[in-house]
Amino acid sequence: ASVIVLVAVGAVITGIITSSLRGANKTATVENIRQNGNYALSQIAKTIQYAQTFNGFSNDNISYTTNCPDSFAPTPTPAVEYQYIKVTPFDGNPIVYNCTLSSPLTITANGVSLIDTNSLSVTDCAFTCRQNKATDAPIIKISFKLSPWNAKELVEKSTPPILFQTSITIRNYQK
Repeated sequence: ASVIVLVAVGAVITGIITSSLRGANKTATVENIRQNGNYALSQIAKTIQYAQTFNGFSNDNISYTTNCPDSFAPTPTPAVEYQYIKVTPFDGNPIVYNCTLSSPLTITANGVSLIDTNSLSVTDCAFTCRQNKATDAPIIKISFKLSPWNAKELVEKSTPPILFQTSITIRNYQK
C-alpha cells in the first residue's frame, strides 16, 4: 500500500514539474519573439522616420516608386504591399529594408537580418504606403508576424505568430 501511495505522489510531482517547465519554455519563447520583433520594428521605423531622402518602394529591388495611393480620393485606392523600402539617412548611405519571404524567412537591412533566424521566422511581412495628397508626406505602415522557427516541442508549436506593426510619417519628406 505504501509503494502505491509513493508511486502516486511521484506521478503528481512529476506532472507538476513538467507543467512548470513547459510554461517557462513557452514564456521564454514568447519573450524572444517580442524582443526580436520590437528591435526590428524600432530600427526600421526610426531610420525611415528620420531619413534624409525617401527613395521609394519596390517588389523587385530594381525599380522604385515614391508615389503612394491617395487615401481620401472619392474611391480610395487599395493599399499596395511592397517587399522593399529604400531610404537614405543623413550619413548618405542608402538602406534597403526587405521582407524576405523565401528561405530563410527574415527581415533584412542591406542584406543583414534584423531578427535571429536560428530561432524565429517571418510568417507575414509587408510595407504599405498612403498619402492624403501628392504633396503630403507618405504614411508608411510596417507590418510583420514572427513565430518560432522549426518548433520541435509541443508548447512552442502552440505559440501563435505575434503581429508587429506601426505607421510612421517621414519627417523630412521633400525638404
